[in-house]
Amino acid sequence: MTAGSRILLKAGSVFANQYLDLTGSGAFGAPIVVDRYGAGARPLIDFGNTSVGNEGFGVRIRNGSHWEVNNLEITSGQHATAMRRNGILVVGEGPGGGDFSQIKIVNNVVRDIFGSDRRSGGINLHARNVSGGGESTWRGVLIQGNTVDNVSDTGIQTMTDALTGAPGWVHQRDAFRNLLIRGNTVTRIHRDGILVRASNRPLVEYNTTDQIGRETDVNASVVNYLPVIGFVAAQWMYFVDRGVFQFNTASNTRKLDGDGQAWDFDYGVYDSVYQYNYSFNNEGGALLVLPDTSGNVFRYNISQNDFDRHRGAISIDPAATGDLAVYNNVFYRSQGQYNPLTVANTKTQVDYRNNIFYNLAGGGYENGPKATYANNTFFGNSSATVTGDPSKSVADPQFALPGGATDLLSAIAAYALGAGSASRDSAAVLPDNGGIDIAGRPLPTTSIDRGAVEGTPAGPSMESSEFASGLGAFTPVSGTWSSGAAVGAALQTDIQAEGIAVAGSNSWTDYSVSSSVAASNANGNAGVIVRYTSPSNFLTARFNHQTQKVELYKKQSGVMTLLGSSAYYAGIGEYVPLRVEVRGPSVDVWVGPDKLVSWTDTINAYPAGAVGLRMGYSRGAANEVLIRH
Repeated sequence: MTAGSRILLKAGSVFANQYLDLTGSGAFGAPIVVDRYGAGARPLIDFGNTSVGNEGFGVRIRNGSHWEVNNLEITSGQHATAMRRNGILVVGEGPGGGDFSQIKIVNNVVRDIFGSDRRSGGINLHARNVSGGGESTWRGVLIQGNTVDNVSDTGIQTMTDALTGAPGWVHQRDAFRNLLIRGNTVTRIHRDGILVRASNRPLVEYNTTDQIGRETDVNASVVNYLPVIGFVAAQWMYFVDRGVFQFNTASNTRKLDGDGQAWDFDYGVYDSVYQYNYSFNNEGGALLVLPDTSGNVFRYNISQNDFDRHRGAISIDPAATGDLAVYNNVFYRSQGQYNPLTVANTKTQVDYRNNIFYNLAGGGYENGPKATYANNTFFGNSSATVTGDPSKSVADPQFALPGGATDLLSAIAAYALGAGSASRDSAAVLPDNGGIDIAGRPLPTTSIDRGAVEGTPAGPSMESSEFASGLGAFTPVSGTWSSGAAVGAALQTDIQAEGIAVAGSNSWTDYSVSSSVAASNANGNAGVIVRYTSPSNFLTARFNHQTQKVELYKKQSGVMTLLGSSAYYAGIGEYVPLRVEVRGPSVDVWVGPDKLVSWTDTINAYPAGAVGLRMGYSRGAANEVLIRH
């Protein structure tokens, strides 16, 4: 296949005992696209018991860049032949291995696929060591809006054989760069739900996992080769630097021989974050921390009736070292749990601050020289077991509906504090606290609440534009805007003009706006606008490919002025996850876990305004925009 090629399968068609084995590469602006045409159901690829080299797959992209796989349904069904199987497999191997880029896997259904080892499953990216071949890496991978159901081994995973000792391979921590996994639903999985290995700065957000760990529906008399497993987790990372998992939901993960948590800082994870997530009914607990980890943060999450069958609600391996910050979370339990809610060991420095523990079951809190507590609320049973928190509260936090959450949005409403709660305005103000609460609203600079929900919202005020068809709430002001040519993105293609599209009201004051943006030419830039009142007056945060920086500009009376910048690398067409928060005179620009630029409007020149997208005389794209106010 060559750049710009299209493989289109008719909607509603069925391709039995067939598969797509794809090679070649597209080019920037001319990817090779696999998609459906016509109206109706997704075309079904049922690859059955077929195989290539004793490996089955519905779609395989081998040693290629610039590919899109969209809007397919892929299955194999149950077969007695034991082999490795994957629904969608992206592999780099052999003499054609190397550095690849721009892979998009969007809006597919992958179901009922059963493989014989842990490299099997739903969607799998694998740098594979084959004799005579070099090491493979990827930049710019998007896995979005897919449904993965009833598969063995793992739902969605990345893997490099650099982690298994491939001779001369060096990318144990960055085989996958600029990886975005968002909006996927993963259910009924034999091993793990979503597993990110060997990645630098991955962003995993808005995903849902449910029924993880020996949960496939399969006839064991036919499929008798599923791997023997003892340890699973819902959504986790392994050998990752600066990863972010946020706004995800994890439920009903099983504890087998061990583990069984919703979230896991596994071996080799550094400076990474779980934030703004909701978990419930996970048998092993909320969080697992393993050795060779440090600098990690667990903040603004809600855990409702996660169990504690692997040491406790938070499980820190006795051999784990380094440091861990656990703050502004909610832990609610009422179903007979009896192991500790917090853990102290002799090697890991863990700091518990601003959390609310609502304990109607058993279990207490561990004290030790490596565990520090400050400004936490311990309501219910065993509150007296914490002796080292000088600012602790044991008063009822007055949650709106404790135990009543069914999903992330209802959790935000259920765990809002009552107006008279002692947990209001009594938390410690922490530096670099992420800037927003679990509802996505900017945090105040003083008088922070304990727990995950700041204030008492009736529910989060949130607006979303996904650009699946049309520009949603956004109205073009200048430039040439469209959607659909890149799945789930708004595109601006006029390089002779400043491209602006806006949404919202000029009266908006405090809010946060986030979008993954991509500059699509070498000297291009792409960004978001805040406090917009006219085409001549606004603030804009952008990624500038020419300077390789994230920049904050003001435009006043038509004149652009740089307010601040910070170095950040991304390739042409690679998404950069920008988030801008405005509250009062303060403007903060974040990329992933890092606040890169801050500015204060000391003369109140931009007190209010709408939001927008901007591409400055360049082609660019913006993935889903989320506005919270």
